[in-house]
Amino acid sequence: MSTTVAPARGDDGTVTAKPITTPAPPRRGDAGRPLVPRAAARLIGFAALALWGALHWMQLLEPAEPGRAWLVVLVGLAAAGAMLAAGRLGAARARTLAALGALVPIAALMLVAGRVADELVLPTGWTELAGGISRAVEDLPGVRVPYRGLDEWVRTAIPLGGSALVALAAVLAFWPRRSKLGFPALALLALMTLYVVPVVALVMEHEFWRGAAFTLLMVAFLRLETLRRTDTVAAATLALAATVVAFAAAPALNRDQPWFDYETWAAETSTSKSTTFTWTHNYDGLNWPRDGRELLRVSARQPAYWKAENLDFFDGEKWVRSRLGSATPDIPEDDPRLVRRYTQEIKVSIRNLRTDQFILAGVARDVQIPRLNDLPTLDGLYRSPRTLRRGDAYTAVVYTPRPTENQRRRATTEYDESLREYASILATDPNLTGAPRDFLQFPFFGDDPAQIFTRNGTFGDAPGLIRRAGLERSYALARELADGAETPEEYVQRVLSYLGDTDRFTYSETPPPEARTLEGFLFEARQGYCQQYSGAMALLLRMAGIPARVVTGFSTGATDTKTGEYVVRDFDAHSWVEAYYPGYGWVTFDPTPAASPARSQPADAASASGSPSSSMPITPADPLAERGGGIPVAAESRPWWHYPAGALLLLALAGGIVLLVRRRRAGAPPALSELERALKRTRRQPAPGTTLHALELRFAQHTPAAAGYVRALRESRYRDEPARPTRAQRRGLRSELGRGGGLVGRLRAWWALPPR
Repeated sequence: MSTTVAPARGDDGTVTAKPITTPAPPRRGDAGRPLVPRAAARLIGFAALALWGALHWMQLLEPAEPGRAWLVVLVGLAAAGAMLAAGRLGAARARTLAALGALVPIAALMLVAGRVADELVLPTGWTELAGGISRAVEDLPGVRVPYRGLDEWVRTAIPLGGSALVALAAVLAFWPRRSKLGFPALALLALMTLYVVPVVALVMEHEFWRGAAFTLLMVAFLRLETLRRTDTVAAATLALAATVVAFAAAPALNRDQPWFDYETWAAETSTSKSTTFTWTHNYDGLNWPRDGRELLRVSARQPAYWKAENLDFFDGEKWVRSRLGSATPDIPEDDPRLVRRYTQEIKVSIRNLRTDQFILAGVARDVQIPRLNDLPTLDGLYRSPRTLRRGDAYTAVVYTPRPTENQRRRATTEYDESLREYASILATDPNLTGAPRDFLQFPFFGDDPAQIFTRNGTFGDAPGLIRRAGLERSYALARELADGAETPEEYVQRVLSYLGDTDRFTYSETPPPEARTLEGFLFEARQGYCQQYSGAMALLLRMAGIPARVVTGFSTGATDTKTGEYVVRDFDAHSWVEAYYPGYGWVTFDPTPAASPARSQPADAASASGSPSSSMPITPADPLAERGGGIPVAAESRPWWHYPAGALLLLALAGGIVLLVRRRRAGAPPALSELERALKRTRRQPAPGTTLHALELRFAQHTPAAAGYVRALRESRYRDEPARPTRAQRRGLRSELGRGGGLVGRLRAWWALPPR
């Protein structure tokens, strides 16, 4: 309403002023208000952007888990609600403590939403949880996405990463502050990561539409809370115009070559931490890595040696792989109960290893790996169509017979004729260039040992061929050990005892030059490593007519007592022997001394009682000298309270950094504001209306230095330069603020007015 004055004539003819009231123009009282309240607007923007990013993130798994994306966003909304509730508390300290206290249930919900098992969320499972996540994070640079593998920790770490980003964004976006709400810029960074990582890593359709939607959601998250009702139409028009311009520019910026080749970078990063092995025997010196790097993990019901290659051919100098297998079944078909007893399913997770062979055990019957066609080699192994690397995981059904010594003694010598290939060697004169090469087939154990045939089935000058090949001493040793042996098992035990005599042979990974041949190892150097020991044993077994082959791969490894997995490292790389026993198949024997790295207890493994009582004894006569059976990995479990203490320490450090940044941005607070804050923190706030002069007089009664601090502030009000109390005056004020409060009061004074 508005009022004006108009002249008016009275009854007596006089003129008077009469107010005239006219209606005011209509007011638009709500036109300048925000379209949506600040908290509600940010909550809407956060929920939309988090859901958009989470739905994309969960496509990093195959099959995708969109339902988990909704669950993750619900946890994020719960975290946002907790932060908003904490912000409604009056005192700043109460808000901060409430927000910090809410982090614990938020973290628990975040873990559950991220596919972590419920029991691992409790303190008793934190050690296993930390170890599993650490392993998975190390594997991620080499993982192919969408991830189709079987490694449960990788399948857990991927959705857990999305859940953590959403929870972190919620806490940052709604963290209670004195005059503002949260840290929207930092929250947006987490939400951008949630969306950008899967978009960059995956091949998706309609990428321009997805980018436009993400851009609009990002703008809504940042600007919806500041949008005025009068600006709604203009803002919508501007956003649509920007989207159209972006659509026009995107094809021009889209190049065939990436701006940053992240795939090559990830592969190079993965390769730099991976190890490859050449399994063919080489007696010049062991060149396998010995860094203690974890190569793979195996989950199995029974321990075994993890096989990579069968070296079935002795070329006159060393053992190599030659063929695909024989017609003899590697698994006995006449005793299904025996097969069931020694058959198990193993699960292998590749870590820092690159291999073209599936690492298996015994004789593999089946291999299952998602989206890959495994290729059987007909000798109990499988090959992969591509190189296996970190992050790959597969399951296999393997037959690993472990007959007792008595059972092996009772085994027959009814060898199938197809096994003669495993009782043969190539004989050639190493001193003559172009010398004729011929195969020598030794008669099976129990037959006439003099009936040595060449491969074409004729009985030739076998002793002469052996002599020209330089193996006459090895053959003489084989006949000496076989003399009087009634069963193949008795001969096998004699060979193991002969090679296991530490007075005769010693283990060395850098043997003398004489050990470069098996004949030199047996009779001259008498020093060598697993390749010499296994090669010599297989040679002696074949010369006695026992089908045998050399096997390379890894020994059992140490046991992770938390997960029950066998942890295989690079110093577990090994070579051993398999001998064929009718009725059982290929049985494992290890002639290498127990002092070798692959058979001795590793430095990082120790049993809880100090002795691995649950493992089998390591003796030369044992067919499978288990390393690591029951021996736990030396990762000592930390006390559960270390984890929350570390989390609190990190939070305190982050809070300190935030305060430092804020202080540097805003500059040093004025001394007067600092005095007011110090009085408030120490609960020494004066009554309303108290002047600086009155405060100075009050402090002068007990602490003159504190009065000097206030006097400096009072006098600076009449100067152009800011107040600069001395250090002595600052110490005096701190003493006055803590006076009468005991130790707690002094600590509170230090917190309220820290030294400078």
